[in-house]
Amino acid sequence: MSNVTNTWFSSDRIGETLPAAFRQALTNPAAWFAAMPEATSYKDSLVLLAIYITIPALVSSALTGFITIIILPLSLALGLIATWMWAWYLAWASRMFCKARLTTVDAFQICAAGAAPMVFSCIPFLMPVATLWNLYLNWQGMVSHAKVGGGCALLIILAAFVILGGSLLLLGALLLQLAHQSGLSLPPMPMQSF
Repeated sequence: MSNVTNTWFSSDRIGETLPAAFRQALTNPAAWFAAMPEATSYKDSLVLLAIYITIPALVSSALTGFITIIILPLSLALGLIATWMWAWYLAWASRMFCKARLTTVDAFQICAAGAAPMVFSCIPFLMPVATLWNLYLNWQGMVSHAKVGGGCALLIILAAFVILGGSLLLLGALLLQLAHQSGLSLPPMPMQSF
């Protein structure tokens, strides 16, 4: 267990701690999250998450020919904001429904550490796997580090997707209704002959 404790990421020692933290998050997440220190600031988590976001953004820029100066800041901004919002939701839902003592700072640390698989998201067919793996690591962090019950943590994560899916369906229905009332119609579907 002492090896796991010493593998936590430190922004003061990136070169020394990043490889071990990345490897432990992917290969031994239960023990690694259990040994993770409680977060008192966003510093280490922000740097770790920025690294995990920067790697696929740079690879994607190189492969697609898009200008890195546009892709990288956009990826960082969207990734950091989305992760903070997700962390806020996990902390709030854990406190509200599971009576856990999870702060947003600590939840952000779990989310940043759980973002390790997203390094592989620049590989198109691995993106769905990386996303599911990321969600599993978020669940594992909530269970092993925050001591949220496994079922409760799973429900919190699944509820977010049910709410998001329902909201998108409702938004789509409202937009279709608004378009219909405005006299707009959907373009006709081309007929295909077999």
